[in-house]
Amino acid sequence: MSDLRALAHLEEQLGEARWQALISSGNTGKIKEFLDTLPECAIPTEMILGGVAYDILSFLRGEQSVKGDLMVERAKEMGAHQGKKEREHLLAYQDEIPVALRGKVVFVFTDDRRPGGPEYVCCVCWDDDRWVSRWDWLDGGFFGRCRVLRRKSAQP
Repeated sequence: MSDLRALAHLEEQLGEARWQALISSGNTGKIKEFLDTLPECAIPTEMILGGVAYDILSFLRGEQSVKGDLMVERAKEMGAHQGKKEREHLLAYQDEIPVALRGKVVFVFTDDRRPGGPEYVCCVCWDDDRWVSRWDWLDGGFFGRCRVLRRKSAQP
């Protein structure tokens, strides 16, 4: 469903004439050639949500994954050990999260622990049409899609 919304938005942005040219079967080869010249879509490394700027950081250092205790340690080292307040801010302003992050990033809030279950951290991930939170066990592996946030500043 979200893919259809994205296409409808693209059609709206391009206008009817350019949209028709884009989807014309005669242009398929030209569009593929053009797309092949573009670099791989990079995941943004910063964003602003509700006037607050964040760095989007990976805690991996060449590994495929790490256990939760190492992830938490590295998040602390980077000043990216965020808790419930930041998670709630992210969810309140989720419409401002760059579209390029949907389905590609899981935000981990290393200082947001499950009540009664401190061995779980809160993660926020894309679920079809919105960002949602869930609890992940710290003893599990945290992979390349996982990112932590470091608050930079409030924007004027």
